[in-house]
Amino acid sequence: MIILIFFIGGLITGSFLNVVVYRLNLAESMFAGRSMCPHCKAKIRWYDNIPLLSFVLLRAECRDCKGKISWQYPLVEFLTGLFFALIGMCFFSLTDYQSWIETGFLLVLFSALMVIFAYDLKFMEIPMIFLWAGIGWTLVFYIYFDAVNFSEFASMFSSQTFSGIIGAFVAWVFFFSMAFFSKEKWMGMGDAYLAILVGLTVGWPKIFLTLVLSFLSGAIFSIFLILSKKKSMKSQVPFAPFLVIGTIATLFLYQAFPQYLKYLF
Repeated sequence: MIILIFFIGGLITGSFLNVVVYRLNLAESMFAGRSMCPHCKAKIRWYDNIPLLSFVLLRAECRDCKGKISWQYPLVEFLTGLFFALIGMCFFSLTDYQSWIETGFLLVLFSALMVIFAYDLKFMEIPMIFLWAGIGWTLVFYIYFDAVNFSEFASMFSSQTFSGIIGAFVAWVFFFSMAFFSKEKWMGMGDAYLAILVGLTVGWPKIFLTLVLSFLSGAIFSIFLILSKKKSMKSQVPFAPFLVIGTIATLFLYQAFPQYLKYLF
């Protein structure tokens, strides 16, 4: 039941995040008025705004102009619902108040990551306001976490904050070097800044698994696009979505299989 609540909450949040992505690009307020069709500008009725279900019932078309609805909308809704459900399953406990705080932190962080995921996928650009907000949010939580779990016998080097800073530094140097020496042909400078948030989130040495998963998922997706002739070898593919995928996968894998992964990374 708890997982279902998280999933439904994720679907609703994902629907709102789609609005954020759309209006952020137009420099519009995220809370100004109802959603509208991007083609005919008709206001979307409340019963046509049900996450996932409306997309299926309307057959991916606007009720008014029959313009095609982008697959971005159900994709973001479903992924947000899925990730929220996994957070509820892996991190949340009704009887542990600390898990409530950690769960709240992850829900907000994952929402910011989903905006970055969808925005870069659609516009080939990283929304810096969400990136810096995510970095600030993560730093505040890790400082709080270390303060709550402080022990006079614990070393500073074992703290979550220190681990995150090292992870952020390693990731930033790696991506900045690629962007700088390739003159942003291999990787954009925006990806280097996103790497700060990614490294801070997963920490050291988990950042290595994140990088492996990010490049692996990016390579698989790129090969698929080339084989399906939707892209060529010279085409640019946004990398931020794969950094987000690698980050989220790392957090869940370490939560599910810590005894195995600690020997590898």
